[in-house]
Amino acid sequence: MRFKLATRFLLFAGLCAPLTSVDVLLREGFGAQNSRIVFSTTRHHRTEIYVMDSDGGNQERLTDNRAYDKFPTWSPDRENIAFVSDRDGGVPQIYVMDAHGKRAIKLTDTPEGKGDPDWSPDGERIAFTSWDGQDWWKRENPRIIVMDADGNNAFKLTDGEHPSWSPGGRRIAYASGYDWEDQIYVIGVNGGRRERVTKSRAVKSMPAWSPDGKRIAYMATDEGTFHIFVIGVDGKNRVKLTHNLEHHMDPTWSPDGRLIAYVWSPDIHVNPPAKIRLMTADGKYIKQLSGEHNGNEYYPDFGPVSLAVSPASNKATTWGRLKKLAPNIR
Repeated sequence: MRFKLATRFLLFAGLCAPLTSVDVLLREGFGAQNSRIVFSTTRHHRTEIYVMDSDGGNQERLTDNRAYDKFPTWSPDRENIAFVSDRDGGVPQIYVMDAHGKRAIKLTDTPEGKGDPDWSPDGERIAFTSWDGQDWWKRENPRIIVMDADGNNAFKLTDGEHPSWSPGGRRIAYASGYDWEDQIYVIGVNGGRRERVTKSRAVKSMPAWSPDGKRIAYMATDEGTFHIFVIGVDGKNRVKLTHNLEHHMDPTWSPDGRLIAYVWSPDIHVNPPAKIRLMTADGKYIKQLSGEHNGNEYYPDFGPVSLAVSPASNKATTWGRLKKLAPNIR
């Protein structure tokens, strides 16, 4: 009898472990640091931007228009969110709004499509992907563009897409390649020789630099589906974190590096809908954050806890630059 009871207890504990383990980290780790996740969702039959607590609670809608608002990313001071929108009609452009979805400012105005904005750790610059045409799913001739946080001094860094700034602010990870064999590379923020991080034959995309600067999470095809991998910046110690036949995409690290949020879907055609999940950085424990709705969810981004590199005066400097664009507020 004791053996049966013990066996039942172990089985029950095993079933509960994934939820409990993630919740414990949320409660005892960065959950107390008030980090929030910004993301896009189609729950209103158009793509809007929301924020939620790191445990999935207190979801708040930030945008409300007929445009496609997507690719949201926090500024290092958590005061602003860069995102992509076609709200002015035609080609998607880079915008910045405050953390409450107000005071949207248009930073770019060129014929090329745009996506994947990512702030530098000091808040002074934004890297993003630009491509020929306006269709974000085609991405013809993608290239990495770096510009000041006010939209000035833009320049092409390299060919590729999905830039991710290193915590030290000196390098950018990105995806690049041809014939469905994209690889993850790293390059200096001012150009120079690129370093190849991944080598296996597979489609690789959406790199996300870990907060400690030692690892890069990314999505890659494996056995016909997308999975989340983590690899050292030196190309060593590659680890596959997800293992079933469903799709796992768009990884983003928690500020303390102990958790990874990502997009999960049982079907690449997002039917049933894609949802945001949270797992421990070793991939062992998983918790779904999304509520019950029929919309898809994409592009999660954890808000940083504090400024990574910049001095205390950086907030005033960054917002001061943006305020100079007041005539363009929309």
